[in-house]
Amino acid sequence: MLRFVTHAVLALLTVFAATVHAQDDREARRKLAMEVPIADMHMHLHMMMTPDDLQARMDRNNVRWGGGVGPVMPGVSTDRFIQLLGKRYVPAGAQPELMAIYTRGGTAEMVDAQSASFQSLQTSVQQAFEEKKIQGIGELILNNRYSHPSPPFRRKVPIDAPTFKALFELADKHGGFVQIHMEDDGDSIDGLENLLKQHARVPVVLSHCMARASARSARALLRKNANLYCELSARSSALLVAPFLHHYRIHDAERADSSWVALLEEMPDRFMLGSDDTGFGVSYDTIISTLRTGLLPHLSEATMKKVAYENAHRVFRLAP
Repeated sequence: MLRFVTHAVLALLTVFAATVHAQDDREARRKLAMEVPIADMHMHLHMMMTPDDLQARMDRNNVRWGGGVGPVMPGVSTDRFIQLLGKRYVPAGAQPELMAIYTRGGTAEMVDAQSASFQSLQTSVQQAFEEKKIQGIGELILNNRYSHPSPPFRRKVPIDAPTFKALFELADKHGGFVQIHMEDDGDSIDGLENLLKQHARVPVVLSHCMARASARSARALLRKNANLYCELSARSSALLVAPFLHHYRIHDAERADSSWVALLEEMPDRFMLGSDDTGFGVSYDTIISTLRTGLLPHLSEATMKKVAYENAHRVFRLAP
């Protein structure tokens, strides 16, 4: 009888110790999630922002680096932002020019490599690379047919159209990256993989990890392509551009989808964070807070650091 009681007490003590350890681990991860520096690799510049505003909100949220995509639209100069932020800002080219091309000539002009508009874009991107004014290309919005609330903004073009092949060649030549917004349609994935194979040295970042993709779909594509990465902006309750995308969110302010948490732990070197703030709706502070409370605490400490900033540091060659 005494032996049975002793074993029962030991079992209870073991369970208690395990519970305390788990609670301590959760608390440590919550604390780290609130303090860890963040690299915001889907950080647009927009009309309603000044360089001082951007620096203040980055500092306020311990966002050490940002960029990876271009201004939302033409007319926003990056020069003053680069002057103030220096190497904290990662400039990218072609987004506002491609937006102007789409607005004027639709998808037909987007894929016409012989058009005067694309020839001008190509020349400006080449010059920007040579003058070290950009480090990469993007956000190339090539397939947002079911992931944008505004019908006039929706489009779908072949990912490996001649125009985008030419931009990949420039990125490859100058050691740059490319960031692409696309959904996980089969033909879009085929076109992307064609470019990935032809330009294996070019890091390619999928904006929003393909917006509507499941963890299973993302896993299959990442496994096949070593130079492919995902950033996770616009996949939370803080910033979903349309109610019909709620089904595809990865986390809210408290909880994270277990299938995505498992994928991030399985492939911790392939993910990074982003905000995708365009100046409308929810505040930047809320977006970053939701990442800190709803996604990061559910990751192991090692994975958390990689997703928060270490992967971006490596892929984008961020300054220390």
